[in-house]
Amino acid sequence: AFENGDMSFSISYQIITSLLLASLILCSIFGNACVVAAIALERSLQNVANYLIGSLAVTDLMVSVLVLPMAALYQVLNKWTLGQEICDLFISLDVLCCTSSILHLCAIALDRYWAITDPIDYVNKRTPRRAALLISVTWLVGFSISIPPMLGWRSAEDRANPDACSISQDPGYTIYSTFGAFYIPLILMLVLYGRIFKAARFRIRKTVKKTEKTKTVPDKCLTVSPAIFHKKTNGEAGGKGWKRCDESKPSSPCVNGAVKHGEEGESLEIIEVISNSKTHLPLPNTPQSSQGYENMNEKNSGAKRKIALARERKTVKTLGIIMGTFIFCWLPFFIVALVLPFCAESCYMPDWLGAVINWLGYSNSLLNPIIYAYFNKDFQSAFKKIIKCKFHRP
Repeated sequence: AFENGDMSFSISYQIITSLLLASLILCSIFGNACVVAAIALERSLQNVANYLIGSLAVTDLMVSVLVLPMAALYQVLNKWTLGQEICDLFISLDVLCCTSSILHLCAIALDRYWAITDPIDYVNKRTPRRAALLISVTWLVGFSISIPPMLGWRSAEDRANPDACSISQDPGYTIYSTFGAFYIPLILMLVLYGRIFKAARFRIRKTVKKTEKTKTVPDKCLTVSPAIFHKKTNGEAGGKGWKRCDESKPSSPCVNGAVKHGEEGESLEIIEVISNSKTHLPLPNTPQSSQGYENMNEKNSGAKRKIALARERKTVKTLGIIMGTFIFCWLPFFIVALVLPFCAESCYMPDWLGAVINWLGYSNSLLNPIIYAYFNKDFQSAFKKIIKCKFHRP
């Protein structure tokens, strides 16, 4: 009875696990393929920043197509059945593609850092050639981490169990691979996005301070003139109106400029005035008048501060999502990868926990297109075109 129950549990586990992992793989393939197609088909998306996002999508697509199916088979059967040569190939592709995917996130962070801290000069430096260089570096580093185990940098125990397929547990390689593939990129991304946030916050607050420096003038006079005015539009209209004044008197300073208000909240019209005669109408120099201007200025400043605060919060939210997702997906995996080879028999981790941590890292390939592309409005419109097949229509 126990054996039958164990068998039914095993079948249920295999069915449920197969469905979950197949869904993850298909969604990852679809999401990353859509990003690549959007950049290839939509000209407005063909710029250096999006080339990096497109290359990230290609890398994650490779993870989804070349790595995840074999990883899913290994997970469902709970043993390796494809032989040692395929195991070596699987591990190399796994390390290569996942490392390159992580390093692409660094390249995107570096590109954004240069763009926000040196916007004027970086416009000319932000070329497809630079993007190609960044992409090449990510793959070269990936190769430098994935190839050594195939050349012999592994421990004798790695191939002791023919039913298992695992990455090299050699202590030296463990430190080299985990720091090269994750810990150094993590520190780099934290520094870059920290500086990006500081630069963005400085710009936002500087803009608010500039607007707050605009002063209202308490003692004013308007210059009235029986002038003919012309609208600065395609049509023309004649009539009496306010005239701009550059004159001021010692006793009653005159502020230049008057506006003709449109009806029911329409946009203001700039008026060109032609006249010679003038009459000064001093505004009453009363506390109520000055207070009115101050209140208006305070309201405007308050509104701008609220907008700036909202932009700052949005920046924090965006950077938080980027870094939070990356750390959530990969940190548990690389902690285990770094610690387990050194504690050997003294460490114990349940198989189910190891599987969850492993697939949490793989799921980053599904989440990357959502974070870097699907939240972008330009990409959203391109995705709608793909779904509706409108790219080939005139």
